Amino acid sequence: MTKRSTIPEDDVNAAGTQLSHDDWKQAEGAHERFKALLETKPQAKARHDAVPAEISARQGTLRRLREARALTQSTVAELLDMDQSEVSRLEHRSDMLLSTLKRFVQATGGELHLVVQYPDGGGPVELLVDAN
Repeated sequence: MTKRSTIPEDDVNAAGTQLSHDDWKQAEGAHERFKALLETKPQAKARHDAVPAEISARQGTLRRLREARALTQSTVAELLDMDQSEVSRLEHRSDMLLSTLKRFVQATGGELHLVVQYPDGGGPVELLVDAN
């Protein structure tokens, strides 16, 4: 039998936590202090500066998915029963329905799986995506 993961609960009521005036004062200027610290540590600064490019390189986009499958926007549009211009707009969207994403992925020959992973080690939990 497969072990099911459960959604973690907020046992410490983090959502209801209020920061005190002293907490806010301590946090004030933290960004500037962090930037100043980076200036004294060249390796840390180089790594910090490289992170945005690394994130960008790892992000998959609909365009990259389509191009990796050697498909044109026109071909995908035909498979999705829409105009090429609609596929172009879809590829540039940052927010869309999961059913739309699923249809796009299926049109490129793929299968969509959504996996939830929590920083505290909870999960992974695969969510079902039903486009019906």
